[in-house]
Formats: sequence, C-alpha cells, structure tokens
Amino acid sequence: MDEMDDEQLAAAVYVWRTKASLGDQEAADIADMLEAELKKRIGPTPSMHGELWTRPELPQKRRPWWRFW
Repeated sequence: MDEMDDEQLAAAVYVWRTKASLGDQEAADIADMLEAELKKRIGPTPSMHGELWTRPELPQKRRPWWRFW
C-alpha cells in the first residue's frame, strides 16, 4: 500500500468496491482498508462532506387566483 500513489490507491479502492458490490465480503474488507488509507492520505474531499450545489430559487411570478380569458 505504501508504494502506491494516490491515484493508484483510488483506482484499487474502486475495483475492490465493485467486487464488494457483487457480494464478496473479503473484497469489502479490503476496500474498507484501502479506503481508510486513502482518506488518511488526502483527507476529506468536497464530494464526501460538502453540500450539494443548488441553484438559487428564481422569484416566482404571482399568478392571479382568477384566470383571465
């Protein structure tokens, strides 16, 4: 694990997570271990802890309660 750079480690986590999603418990354990190492190296990322960006609400044009025709 120490000889892998961050990109290789992230790729390995992805591969093991994919195997774990198919039901392999050993793969899930390995993915957890690798992911913990990755988080230790790079810290929390915005995608893991940040709020999702939402567009500001546009002001709604008020409609009259009656329909003009």
